Amino acid sequence: MSMSRQILEQVRDELASCGVISSNREFCVSWLAKDPSYMRGLRFRDLPPSADALATCASKLGYYAYHFNKSSEPEQREWSERFYRLRSLCQQAMETQARAKWMTVERMGL
Repeated sequence: MSMSRQILEQVRDELASCGVISSNREFCVSWLAKDPSYMRGLRFRDLPPSADALATCASKLGYYAYHFNKSSEPEQREWSERFYRLRSLCQQAMETQARAKWMTVERMGL
C-alpha cells in the first residue's frame, strides 16, 4: 500500500473519530472532491491517490484548522492542531509523489 494512501486513510479515520464524517463515502465526496467510491477504487487497483485529492484534502484541513485556531474553546484549539498536523502529512505525501516523478536520471536535467 502506498504511503500517501495510508495518509488519506489516517485522515479519514481521524475525521471519523472526531465525528466530522460518518462514512468513507462522505470523506471521498466532501474532503477529496472525488467520486464516492474513490478510496475503494484506489485499494482495488493498488494505486496512490492523486495529487489533486491530496491537495484538496490538505486545503480543507488547513481551512478548518485556521478557523478552529481562532476559537477560545480548548477543544476546538486541539482540533486545530490535529487538522494542521494532518494537512502537513498530506502536503508531505504530495511532495514525495512529485519528487518520485522528476527525480530520475532522465528528468533531472543535469
